[in-house]
Amino acid sequence: MGWVFLEIAAALAIAIGIVWWTLPRKPRAGPGEESKEGRDEPPRG
Repeated sequence: MGWVFLEIAAALAIAIGIVWWTLPRKPRAGPGEESKEGRDEPPRG
């Protein structure tokens, strides 16, 4: 019975790892990049 729970825990950990690994990441803003957003273009609406 312990092996069953161990295998369930391992499968769950692998599934969570795959989902976390494949999630889209937010692009990191480098120096000066945060000021580019919205300054030169007219407001959207």
